[in-house]
Amino acid sequence: MTFSEILSAVYDECNYLASPASGVVTRVKRLVNEGQRLMLSEPGLQRLADSDAPFTVASVASQARYVLPEAVARITGMRETTNDLALGAMDLARYRHVDPDPTATTGTPTHYVPIGRVAVAVQPADASQIFVKSDSASDTTQVVYIEGVITGGYLRTASVTITGTTAVTLSSAITSFIEITDFYLSAAAVGTVTLHEDSGLGTELARVTIGATRPRYYGFYLWPTPSAAVTYSVDYRRELVDLVNNTDEPPLPTDIHPALVAYAVAREKEKTGDTNGSLQAMARYQKFLKHLKYQTQTLSDEIPVLGRGAMVGRSRLGAWFPADHWS
Repeated sequence: MTFSEILSAVYDECNYLASPASGVVTRVKRLVNEGQRLMLSEPGLQRLADSDAPFTVASVASQARYVLPEAVARITGMRETTNDLALGAMDLARYRHVDPDPTATTGTPTHYVPIGRVAVAVQPADASQIFVKSDSASDTTQVVYIEGVITGGYLRTASVTITGTTAVTLSSAITSFIEITDFYLSAAAVGTVTLHEDSGLGTELARVTIGATRPRYYGFYLWPTPSAAVTYSVDYRRELVDLVNNTDEPPLPTDIHPALVAYAVAREKEKTGDTNGSLQAMARYQKFLKHLKYQTQTLSDEIPVLGRGAMVGRSRLGAWFPADHWS
């Protein structure tokens, strides 16, 4: 079902006109997207938003911190073929405990350390003045805001209006930003807006893509700190995009699309005081949810057996040795 068909079904079940009031349309659209996000956040169903092809990122010798672009909501796995390694996940507290000084030890990374959403791709190398510019001369009305930490650990904010492709400072009176904690625009820009340290030609710290109002990066460390450049393949969970256009379709099996209708109807009837109608629609939603969980979590050729089944893996000892487990 397309977004338009889902909305029409909700209007019909709630006894609305085919083209209801704008307030109703806005609310129902929000409820449909709320249902989609709720469904895809269920344990076991998040894999429906997993990436198809992995994203590749190259390590840099003696650099521990990296970021992934805005399409990545979280890392689900990482591997590299140069040393034939699948990297394990390590939490940040453990990373800080086992390696207090990441620059002191380098080698072939065996773990990645997710740190979640970060404000910028690169933090200032030292206490710096911050500049901003666009690659479009048409961007002259958007206000840029940054929040950060200056030397001494004090919180400061700064703002400035973009002047097209000419870089302008955000902090003429603040020249000692050591960390940027937020960076956003008052409105989407025509071009790509970039943040720099020291000057308009200085190191790019972050960029806001066309149509967006803030950058979104997912950060991680590699442990131990890489000693050489290696290309890593990152499997990830995609950032979920709301249904907006009439022809948009949810990232769900087509036979489960009516679940979004049921959820929106349940929430709308709850608002209008139709308790019985809300409960009935929510029961339909829960039934679809159970079916989807079964489809997603059960393999078509899975056969229950007593005892311990054979493990699937590969052998590193050659074709004459069994490949029943990884060692």
